[in-house]
Amino acid sequence: MKYNKIISFAAAAVLLCSCADNDMFSQAPQEPGITGQYDYLNGYNKLKTYVDRNANPNFKLGTGVEAANYLGHKMAWTVTNENFDELTPGNAMKFASVVKDDGTMDFSTVKDLVNKSAEAGLTVYGHTLCWHSQQNVTYLKSLLATPNYFLHVTSTSSGKNPWDASITYQLSNPLTVDKTYVITFKGKINVQAWTSKDPVQLYFWPSCEKGTQYLPGFQLTKNWDQVSLEFKASQPIEKLNFEFGFLTGDFCIDDISLVEKGTDKNLILNSDFEDDNVNSWTFPSWLKQLSIIRDKEESTNSGGEEAAKDSLNKVLDKWIGGMMTACDGKVKAFDAVNEPMSDNVPTELKTGTAGRDGSTKTNFFWQDYLGKDYARTVVALARKYGPSDLKLFINDYNLEAAYNKNAKCKGLIDMIKYWESDGVTKIDGIGTQMHVTCSLNPTTQKQNEDAVVNQFKLLAATGKLIKISELDMGLADAAGKTLTTDSVNTEEEQNAQKAYYDFIIKAYFDNIPVAQRYGITLWSQTDSPAGSGWRPNEPIGLWDKNYVRKPAYAGFADGLAGK
Repeated sequence: MKYNKIISFAAAAVLLCSCADNDMFSQAPQEPGITGQYDYLNGYNKLKTYVDRNANPNFKLGTGVEAANYLGHKMAWTVTNENFDELTPGNAMKFASVVKDDGTMDFSTVKDLVNKSAEAGLTVYGHTLCWHSQQNVTYLKSLLATPNYFLHVTSTSSGKNPWDASITYQLSNPLTVDKTYVITFKGKINVQAWTSKDPVQLYFWPSCEKGTQYLPGFQLTKNWDQVSLEFKASQPIEKLNFEFGFLTGDFCIDDISLVEKGTDKNLILNSDFEDDNVNSWTFPSWLKQLSIIRDKEESTNSGGEEAAKDSLNKVLDKWIGGMMTACDGKVKAFDAVNEPMSDNVPTELKTGTAGRDGSTKTNFFWQDYLGKDYARTVVALARKYGPSDLKLFINDYNLEAAYNKNAKCKGLIDMIKYWESDGVTKIDGIGTQMHVTCSLNPTTQKQNEDAVVNQFKLLAATGKLIKISELDMGLADAAGKTLTTDSVNTEEEQNAQKAYYDFIIKAYFDNIPVAQRYGITLWSQTDSPAGSGWRPNEPIGLWDKNYVRKPAYAGFADGLAGK
């Protein structure tokens, strides 16, 4: 789905956890009855009874439901078990729901959902293996960063002289007297206290047994600064001393180089501190206020493009392998890739570049790092770890959109053709979400209906399995204004939704050949409340918020029955 949450409401009490599952089903809360002008709805049977199983032997009637509502044996559990063949968990099988900030993965909810639904006789549709949204962005971005190690010195008290605190690097061989040397490094400081009246001043004073060579001081800030000092060795220098006795706080140094002028041989070992050995760096034992550690900070993409790809491919392998193991062969169909196509350029994939298709702070666009062929990797891993009869879908929204004449549908079909052009990748089906809006403007509604039919014709021509994956329906007045749940109170409005559900479902059966009919999934069972993360305060359900049937229920059932 395009947004992050599905809302399902429980209007009845949660059943006692001590009951066995079969007992719980028999004692489950019942849908409230209907009285008044819509009491004819009481005459309708459960939805799945309207599917002609002889004519559609492989068809699955599904619904979206949150794992907590289903596993908690709330009203959604009852309605799902009684009315549908299959459930799609709203969030439980998404990357961010399983993967923690440190990369560990918890599939316990997935396992529980798969097993409990199987006990109830339902299949689970996997949603989703790869998506740009609801990813653990913190963890994934950490994989793109290679640690930058540096030397970190902390002084807990300041002295009266610059040499009251210092660190020393011991050279393997002394410098040659009268030769000119250049020392360069990056440095930064975090000053907590400074006893001198002068600006923050540090000193590099090389030395040997014969004495110290005093050089001008240098200054650092809290950010990494580049320092370069040139000097002629007046003595056979053996030690490189950094003096910062006035400082209370932190002194950091990295990428240090000492070369004879005109040469490029670095006389300092482990100059970037990437190796763990920093034994050449010491300080006097009597300086109790000092500590030296090898520290690290993250440097984005410092490992290079290929290193980033390798890390992400390993994560996909672990993630998809873990998901398939958790499902234990019971989940026979998955959205391999969810919502890949750009809204702005429907012939191309989504991208986080310049924020074209969303913020990279909340989204992680796999294709920006793995390239256009990323879906091939996802499919290959799903085939590797999943059951032999696994069906893999590409799922997207606005394929039925009239405003761009089904441009996104055409773009998705072409992209799938490209992914399969390697002769190895096999994509079994296409999911069209169909988060539609019924318009009370006859002209607009006719355009909507024509685009729905055109979509099904385009999809049917692919020869692939076709699934309406997330069907729900809002309502707009003649001027195009979205109507809220509370404002929909006329029979005309209710019946408009009823008629459009009937139209969509019949159009699916009329245009999708039997062999390609995977099924239809109702996304939101109930109307959405105000404040919801998904179509807030829209009358999108077949049931209202109290699980009372609406005329839309009849339209859905009639469509399934072909009445």
